[in-house]
Order: sequence, then structure tokens, then C-alpha cells
Amino acid sequence: MKYLIILFLIFTSACQQSGQKKAAPEAKAIERELVKEKPDTLINQQAQNLLDSTTLQHDTRLYNEIQSDTIEFIDYNDDFDYWYLIGRKKGKNLSFVYNWEWTENEEYNFRPGDLIVIQWKKDSIHMAGDEEVVKVVERVLKAKKIGSGNLPIQFLTREDRYDESVKAIVSTIVINQSYLHNISPVERAALGYIAFDIGNECEWGYNSDGTKVLYCQIVTALDLDYQCSDTQLNFLRKWFSKDSIAIDKLKSCPSIPNSATFQSTFEEILIEKDESNKTITVQSKITGINIRESKSWEWTQTDRFEYSEDFIVLVDSQKSDLTEVELDINPDKDVDSEIQGITLALKDFLIKEWGSVNKAMPQNISYENNILVLKSNNGFQLSSYDFNDLTLDKDPNSGVINITVMNVGGGGGGNVVVEENYIATMLQKTKYHIIKGKTKLIK
Repeated sequence: MKYLIILFLIFTSACQQSGQKKAAPEAKAIERELVKEKPDTLINQQAQNLLDSTTLQHDTRLYNEIQSDTIEFIDYNDDFDYWYLIGRKKGKNLSFVYNWEWTENEEYNFRPGDLIVIQWKKDSIHMAGDEEVVKVVERVLKAKKIGSGNLPIQFLTREDRYDESVKAIVSTIVINQSYLHNISPVERAALGYIAFDIGNECEWGYNSDGTKVLYCQIVTALDLDYQCSDTQLNFLRKWFSKDSIAIDKLKSCPSIPNSATFQSTFEEILIEKDESNKTITVQSKITGINIRESKSWEWTQTDRFEYSEDFIVLVDSQKSDLTEVELDINPDKDVDSEIQGITLALKDFLIKEWGSVNKAMPQNISYENNILVLKSNNGFQLSSYDFNDLTLDKDPNSGVINITVMNVGGGGGGNVVVEENYIATMLQKTKYHIIKGKTKLIK
């Protein structure tokens, strides 16, 4: 289903997100009775009448009775009309309404995995938009940390959510917002490096200057502005200044929007910081997809970093074997054939155009994974065209197709990014006449 939605997004170019408030999630029916928290002694564990917040029954007689529990903190969820504290006890997830400002109060700024003691009671809330509807909930009154978690923190996961802009359920990246309020600079650097060349729901937009830029979920969450921005690159170069391999990787910045035909994206990211050994371990699950060839692959990756107060170094990276599957995600063969035909026609046009000013073109051209790279005689990269990021605008009356493609290097190398426009007219089913249109400097 996820890939069908990605394909749908490519041909509809729908990128707006709904700004409406979400309805609170329906809690699973949980049976429990209320008693005061007791020590976890063997006798108490065996007692038949020892029940807690994992076995509540909706008994109105206990409506105002204050209860106590020890739970593992998972996250805060502030996406709804009411704020929720999410925890876990005895393998069950629990949800409590809360009303404090944890972003401003360090006492309540818990990290996932922390052991906390809470005081709570049953309460009722009125549903937004329908004040006559009353819902019984558990409201947490106080919370206190009594132990630090020693498990990896889930920084990123995925959830199936309804997207109003495309009128469908979409697999969406969800980032642990409470963790971001506790994140250290070295953790930002490690996550920023991992996400540098992996897609994370990136969409084209415009900054305050009106310049077209690529906004990515993780880059934005880490407060690094947009993909390939000076903020992002300077931050990573500073922290990886002693890692020559990382610095070499940062010389070329990829731009992979979520509408790209060839792309990869995160399914899950776990991060663990070992302060005693000064290491950070990041575990990732990643899925790749080639829509044009109807193929998908996935792998897991574990990256281990060592750090100090002012730098971080990648010391080990382990990647599993790729698992590849065939996908039936190409319902419109004619549309796909047209995209492929235009891509190949534009590639040939660019090679011919570049060859008119550089006669030694055969040994200076590479074309792999729909990316055309043009180099000078001495191997210096002049331009790189990523056709996975090709956008087409077809006039239904004339059949003329406006093509927009990003050129990294712009013919002069370096970090210059140019938006180039071309106009294509179909001569035959697989042949196109192409002329160059406007060129706009992006960076």
C-alpha cells in the first residue's frame, strides 16, 4: 500500500498536509481495578487481588480515587486536542491525559525508557466539536523520574495515517519529539549524518527568500534548516572535522524528494548513547524502491560513533544483505513508458549539448540509477542530473511537455545548484524533440 501511495503522489504532485486537529485515539478496552501502589515483593506479585493500571474496570465509585503506578516512559503525544503521556507496564501500553509544560520544566522532560512514578485518577473529557460527547480517561496528576532507561531510544518509526491532501491512508514518518528536547549536539550530528543521503519524506518548497529548497523531516527536526543548506553542511563538517571519510561524503549533497522514482527511506531508527565509553550507536531499518522497474529492497544498518566534547567519528558501519522483491506498482504502463522515453531523450540531448563544448565526452560520462554525471578531461565533475527528481508538466491541448530538472554543479562544478527547464515535443511514440528553456540559479 505504501508504494501505491508513493506512486500516486508522483503523478498527482499532492504535497499539502491537513492542518486540522486530529481526533484522540480510541484506547483499547482495558480491564483493571484500582489499588494503591505496593512494593513489587514476591507476596504481592502472587496476591490474587493485586491489580493496577493495567487491569482497570470502569467503576464510578472509584472515579475520584487517586492511584499510584510505576511505569516505563515512552513518549508524549501532543498531536490531539488533549495531551497524552504514553507509558508501558507489564508489556501493555498505557495512555494518560496530562496538562503540564514538559518542554519548559526539566522535572517532566523524561527520556524514553525512563522509569517514572505517576499519580493518576479517572476523569472525564468533552470531545472537541461535540461537547455532548463525554469520554472517560485516566488523567495523570504528578510524575517523577526514579530511574534512567538503558535501552535504545526509538527516534523514528512509521505509522499509517490518513492524509487529507491525497484522501488516503499514507505510511508516515513519526519522530520522537520529546527526545529532541533532550538531544545533545553529538546525537544531532550522528543522526544528521545517517539521514544525509537517505530519504526522509523530503518535499520541495520555498524559503523566505523565495528560493526553491528541499525540506526533509529529519533535517528539519534536528533544526538543520533544509537539505544541502549551509546550516546543515557547516554543522556536520564541524562535528566530523576529524573524520576524513565523512568529510569526503559531505562534498556532494544529494537531493531526493519523496516523489523520486528511485529512492530510499527510513522505516525505523534507534539510537543509544553510552556516556561511559563515549560511543553512540544508531540502528536503522531502510527500504529502497525503484518505481520505474517495480522493485523494492530493504536492509538494516548499524553505525557506531565515538565522540568527545567537540568532535565525532564514525568508527564502524555494518549493513545487512539486501532483500529484494518485485512490486506490482505500475498500473499505467503508458504513463510510465512516457516518463522513461522523456528521461532517455533528455539524457541524449544533454550529452549531445555538452559534447559540443567538450570533444572528449565518451570517457567523461556516467549514467547509473537514472543519474547522469558529466566530467571534464581531468575527471573534475561539471554537472550531475538526477532524473529521479524529474518533474513534468504536460499541456493537454498541444501535447508540449515542460521538463524541470536540477543540475548540481551547473556546468562549473562545486556546490552550485541550477534549476533547468526544457521543452519536449513528441515526434513519434518514443522520440522527442527537445529545446532548452529557462535556467534559474538555486544555490
